[in-house]
Amino acid sequence: MLHQMKRHRKTILMCLLLFAAAFTVYYVTGEGHPTNYNYYVRLADAFLHGRLYLLDNPSWLNELVHNPTGAGFYTVYPPLPAVLMTPLVALFGLELNQTLVSVFVGAATVVTAYFVTKSVLRKAENDKKQGQNRRTYLWGAVLFGFSTIFWWLASVGSVWLIAQVFSAFFLLLAIHEAFNKARPFVMGLLLGASYWCRLPTILGVFFFAGLISARQQSQGWAEKIRKSFKPLLLLAAGAGVFVAFNMAYNYVRFGAAFDVAYWMIPGILDEPWFHLGLFNLAYIPENLVPFLTGLPTFTSAAPYMVVPITGLAIWFTTPAFIFALRSNLRDAVTWCAWAAAFAIAFVIFTKGLSGWGFGYRYAVDFYPFLFVLAVRGMGVKLRWYHKLLIIAGIVVNLWGAVVFNKFPS
Repeated sequence: MLHQMKRHRKTILMCLLLFAAAFTVYYVTGEGHPTNYNYYVRLADAFLHGRLYLLDNPSWLNELVHNPTGAGFYTVYPPLPAVLMTPLVALFGLELNQTLVSVFVGAATVVTAYFVTKSVLRKAENDKKQGQNRRTYLWGAVLFGFSTIFWWLASVGSVWLIAQVFSAFFLLLAIHEAFNKARPFVMGLLLGASYWCRLPTILGVFFFAGLISARQQSQGWAEKIRKSFKPLLLLAAGAGVFVAFNMAYNYVRFGAAFDVAYWMIPGILDEPWFHLGLFNLAYIPENLVPFLTGLPTFTSAAPYMVVPITGLAIWFTTPAFIFALRSNLRDAVTWCAWAAAFAIAFVIFTKGLSGWGFGYRYAVDFYPFLFVLAVRGMGVKLRWYHKLLIIAGIVVNLWGAVVFNKFPS
């Protein structure tokens, strides 16, 4: 018992230090000022005043749509981050620093990645090597928090980026639940929360539904599916809470249960990157090019390398993700994680632009599943080459955060 208490204290202390380190790094490498794109703070303020719409539309907030039935302007983004910020806006008003909220949630996500790493590797755990394993879990947290473009997202906190920060946080919590108590309704709620931040992540349901079915103690898939019926209903019910909220939210605003707000942004379909509409299968090759081959170019002036705004190759920004390919193909976790990642990727690759920014931003929607695969591919005992590629990713993402935040073009 005493040994266990000491172990818990060490874990708590390390997680506090990890949170503090992530918070500090994200804050220091940020833009140095609160984001101007604080749609969520303004929306939270509207909620506090009993409105679903903003009263004004400043020129720099160019993704607002007119209320078709009255006064004001609607935001086009899923509103859960604003809902969660409402107590803070009640305290600090419109002066709330949305970037600081992003940094805080980002740091909490890094700690969550630590526990996800531990959960994913639990079968290989050995109490006698707890200290060694704890170092592996720490490397996992570093991989997600500092060796991916999540670093840049969390450091900025603009409306588009903070939505993905919140979404990744909830999705990692759902994955952690899947490897621990595995309560279907709770997994569904957390997945739904991620969805109400970033809509494509609802397709992560393939991961959770697949695991539920695969874990049924039965011979043959037909019997597994039959036994899965009740837990799958609970999973759907949990996610359905937020799907229902979203449908009601849209119906009250636009008289349509589905997400129509993006199509209502003035002039959006006149943009050249949406020449075939917001979504089209023909966009897939256009998006795969930067996702797989995008690289920076060199210049003679600071910061000496220019990042293409269309995106950078995933192997360049996070080389350690290559170990996802080594995840055990005979394991249901591998198949379920790949199914979820490919389902989300299919949707985001059919959009007419890449999200713009450092790296391929939209890919963060399925990063939690790639993270699971990479962690399983590396295993409990990290080799020198695992650490080398994680460190290489840290260097790249440090450079990216500094270039984008300190040398804005």
